[in-house]
Amino acid sequence: MDKPVPKYLKGQYDIYTMKSFKDVPGWINDAEFVYPKMVNKAQDGDHFVEIGTLLGQSTSWMCQLIKESNKDIRFDSIDLFWPIEHAIKNHEVTGHPKEFEQYLTDLTKEFNLNTLDIIKHPLRVLGIEKYVNLITCDEQYAHGIYEDNSIQFLWIDGDHGKDIVYNDLVNFWPKIKNGGTIGGDDMVYNEVSDDVKKFSKEYDVEVRYENTNGLNHFLITKDEQ
Repeated sequence: MDKPVPKYLKGQYDIYTMKSFKDVPGWINDAEFVYPKMVNKAQDGDHFVEIGTLLGQSTSWMCQLIKESNKDIRFDSIDLFWPIEHAIKNHEVTGHPKEFEQYLTDLTKEFNLNTLDIIKHPLRVLGIEKYVNLITCDEQYAHGIYEDNSIQFLWIDGDHGKDIVYNDLVNFWPKIKNGGTIGGDDMVYNEVSDDVKKFSKEYDVEVRYENTNGLNHFLITKDEQ
């Protein structure tokens, strides 16, 4: 299932004067509405994790929210950060649609940036780079980075292949603090929807399905013990 290309991608990017997360290529989808809620109720010292950075649109939004909140929130964004040449030539594999090629090419030629620097470019322009830790890791191994009962909020928006989201949920569940939340969007994908339902049944947890502007996401809150 192909995602529609946002309207702003059909014009030229201005890589010099980005003004907000909306100037970064990507599909923020429901994270645009979920992230503010999570930041609003966050406490100093909370730890947020995002699986699936892509080119940094949702990442930039979270950084902007954390900055504006003046809260001490640790935020990690995890991705494989494919080499730029690979991303351009194999856009279907890496999740970068063909329409992103010009953005990647412009930044590569203009500034001679590597993959991580391209992700950091909008963060630097917007003055929010310090609010995120970019972690290069396959999501199937990423849970090993974290201690149990350490994450307040996890957003899953990485690989949507069969059993991937299910494995993320299983692997990260012990890492979520009591009272913490796991969420994710793209419930229109059968693989994602089936994985969430499978996890809910096996772990006997309640899933909240929400619809925002025609988009669908799930949220699971770990009960206080």
